[in-house]
Amino acid sequence: MTRKEFIDKGVMMGMGLPFLSSMLLTACGKQHSIFPKFQTDFSGKVIVIGAGAAGMAAGYLLKKQGVDFEIIEAASIYGGRIKKVDDFVDFPLDIGAEWIHTDPKIFTDIIGDTNVNANIGTMVYDPQTIQTYKNGRLKSHNYLKGFYSEWKFKNTTWFDFFEQYIVPEIANNMILNKPITQIDYSTDKVRLKTASEEEYQADKVLVTVPIKILQKQLIEFEPPLPKPRKEAINHVYAGDGIKIFIEFKERFYPDILSFGNIFSALKREEKFVYDAAFKKSTDKHILGLFAINEQAAAYTKLNAEEAIIDKFLGELDEIFEGKATENYVKHLIQNWSSEPYIQGAYSYSFKESQFDVVEKLKEPIAAKIFFAGEALSIENQATVHGACESAYSQVAAMLENS
Repeated sequence: MTRKEFIDKGVMMGMGLPFLSSMLLTACGKQHSIFPKFQTDFSGKVIVIGAGAAGMAAGYLLKKQGVDFEIIEAASIYGGRIKKVDDFVDFPLDIGAEWIHTDPKIFTDIIGDTNVNANIGTMVYDPQTIQTYKNGRLKSHNYLKGFYSEWKFKNTTWFDFFEQYIVPEIANNMILNKPITQIDYSTDKVRLKTASEEEYQADKVLVTVPIKILQKQLIEFEPPLPKPRKEAINHVYAGDGIKIFIEFKERFYPDILSFGNIFSALKREEKFVYDAAFKKSTDKHILGLFAINEQAAAYTKLNAEEAIIDKFLGELDEIFEGKATENYVKHLIQNWSSEPYIQGAYSYSFKESQFDVVEKLKEPIAAKIFFAGEALSIENQATVHGACESAYSQVAAMLENS
């Protein structure tokens, strides 16, 4: 269950805020193991398309099983929607996936080895000052500070976790800067073609690219994907995505600021402003904007960076009486909608039953083509560990049924 689904159900059940807060922390701490245990006699080659969280996790499991594999990534660096910046301020910024969304025990579970000490510094993220802005009015909701708590990284990032614990196992098997444009599964071997006409072959292929890439048909399948599969792909809604960080000379904003009704904002999570330096080891004042779907499109459609930052500063000036422009130092924009091999945020909703859509997407094609990613996780959709969970389950299905 995603956090927005949990909050939605809790509010509908009429739970009091302290009770709901307690249950949210408890629910985040409960999880089934996502690292599969199985035996396989598969002796062929697997190619994983995409080196985001799902692709890297898939390669990691394949390495543990002794399977011959390659990960082919379109971009010049691995990580996908996991991305960090080290040189903007004196702590690393997660400009992609940022929250952990579950108990930090998930790190050990992703690694799949209790003998490995996943020494990742985390902190409880529990905003103390909470405000909303609606109809020109700034309103405080600090009584909610006991309502919402989860985990974030203290002085590291999701990218650092993968770089330290996953990438060393798979680095020699990753090929970067090779956008796959065609997957031909019409013969015994699956043949892949890149944008520069290079070819690769494998016995099985795991496709882990963002759902938007499949929706825009940037990868051609031969034979074409079956109609039910195409429909399932297009029944996933994934909108625009953007994150903006601004350093200010002084802090004038709360720990978290949402727009509109506070409960709707917590549930929908489509746009909020937050103190990105909250509990970090810094004396810098860094404000972050997170926006997806239509809320993000209001910025991404502007294209030019100057227009985007001017719009955001103008909004902050309206809310905080001109203090944004007055205290502005510098900014950083990560427009995920303009990334050619990402093209948006993440899966958000489903046109039909989520379970039915995901089950259809998970079905292998000709026992050779498999799909994985955050959109294919039922209980942990739209999260990093959900992407890993999906990859692990699909690799297990691929190898067990060989």
